[in-house]
Amino acid sequence: MRIWSPISSTASLVVAATTASTSSTPLGSASPAPKWNTLSGKTTRLIGHRGEKAFMPEHSLGSYWQAALEGADYIEPDLGLTKDGHLIVNHNEYLGGTTNIAHIPELAHLKSNKTWVYDVDGREKTVYNEWFVADLTLEQIRMLRINQASEYTWRPQHFNGYFGILTFEEYLQVVRNVTIELGRPFGVIPELKSPTLYNRGRPYDRYFEDRAILTLEHYGWANITRWINRDQHIDLRLSAKLRPLGAAVLGPSVWQSFDMDSARYLAQHTDVPVVALVEQLPWAFTPAGLDRLAGFAKILSTWKDIFVAGPEAYLRHYNITWDEKDIEQMGGFIAPKDLVREAHSRGIELSPYTFYDSRQDMAYICQDDNAESKSEFCPKSKAEELFYFFDMGVDYMFVENIVEASTLRLQYDNQLAQAA
Repeated sequence: MRIWSPISSTASLVVAATTASTSSTPLGSASPAPKWNTLSGKTTRLIGHRGEKAFMPEHSLGSYWQAALEGADYIEPDLGLTKDGHLIVNHNEYLGGTTNIAHIPELAHLKSNKTWVYDVDGREKTVYNEWFVADLTLEQIRMLRINQASEYTWRPQHFNGYFGILTFEEYLQVVRNVTIELGRPFGVIPELKSPTLYNRGRPYDRYFEDRAILTLEHYGWANITRWINRDQHIDLRLSAKLRPLGAAVLGPSVWQSFDMDSARYLAQHTDVPVVALVEQLPWAFTPAGLDRLAGFAKILSTWKDIFVAGPEAYLRHYNITWDEKDIEQMGGFIAPKDLVREAHSRGIELSPYTFYDSRQDMAYICQDDNAESKSEFCPKSKAEELFYFFDMGVDYMFVENIVEASTLRLQYDNQLAQAA
C-alpha cells in the first residue's frame, strides 16, 4: 500500500511528535501498530547523524544529548585513533574543519598531507595541509574545542567552543546515561573510519578494529565470538565502574564501515550486526553484489540518490566507471524501485543517508538543471522526500533535524493506520 499525502510544509511540524518511537501506535488508538514495508514490518528507525548536528556542533556532548531528547532511535559516532592509541569520536580523519586547531600555535607543526586506501576496490584518498587525528596524542586532542560548520548559516553558532572531543568510551557513557535518565533504549552505531589509515604503524593489521571491539564489549553492547589479540591492548584502561542500569535496558548495537574487509572482520569477531557502507562500488548494486554483501552484512547503507536516480545514472553523473561485462555477468544494475525488495529478499535491511534539515539543499541529481538524465520522481520538500522512502520500506535513515523526521514518521504512521 502506498501512502502519498505528505504535509505541504515542514515549517509547521509539531514538536510534540519527537516522542514517536519505533513501536508507535497512533495516538488515541487501542489497535495494533500498522505494518510498514520494512523488513521487520515496524517503523523506519531514525539514526541521529553525528548526533543532532542541525543544532549542535557534531559529535559533541550537546549533540548526543539533543539527539536523544529529540527521539532518535540510534545515535551515531565516527571513530578515529590517536597517535597514542586512544579511540576518539570525530567524523573526518582530520580536524581542521570542525575544531579550533588552526588557532593553537603549539600544534601548528603537526599539519601534513596523507594518502590512504579507503575502500575494497583500492581507491585512494588524499588530504592536504591538515591536522590528522592519527598524528595527535589524546593530550593534544584535549586542547581542542568543537565548532559548528560555519557554511550552514542557519545552524546555531553560539555553542562553538563549549564542547571538547569525546573518546569512544565517553560516548558510550553518554548513551548509557541518556538511556537511564530518559527511560528508553538508544542504539549505538559506531563507524570505523578509514581502518587502513588508523592501522598504519600499529602492532598488527586489525589493531584499530580490536580496540573498538574490546571497548564496546566492556560497555555491554557486544560479545566477542572469535579470538582477538588482547595481549596487545593491556594499556586499554576502561572504566572499572559502570553506572547501574536499574530498570533501564541498553539499546541495540551495530557496526559500520566503508572498508568491506574491516566490516567482514567485525562481523566475524562479534555478535554485533554490520552495516556495509557503499556508495561508489558499482558491483554492490547488482543481484550478485547483494549476494556477496549478504555473506557478512545485515544492513546496506548508501547515498539516498541511488534510490531516486538509480545506480547507473548516479554513477555516471559522478564519473564512476565500471566494466560493463562484469556488471552484466552479475545480473546488471538493479532498478531503484526494486532495490529494497531485492535487498529484503536476501535478509538485508536498507539505511540510506543523509536526510538533511529542510533548510538545506536535498542534493539530488534531479534537482540539478544541468544533469543529463532526470528520474521519474524528484522530491520538492522534506515531506515528499521522506514519504517516498517510507513507501519504499527502507529500514533506517540517517537524519539531521530529528524533530522534522520524527514528526513526518508519526504522520505517515497515522495515515497507514487510517488506511488499514
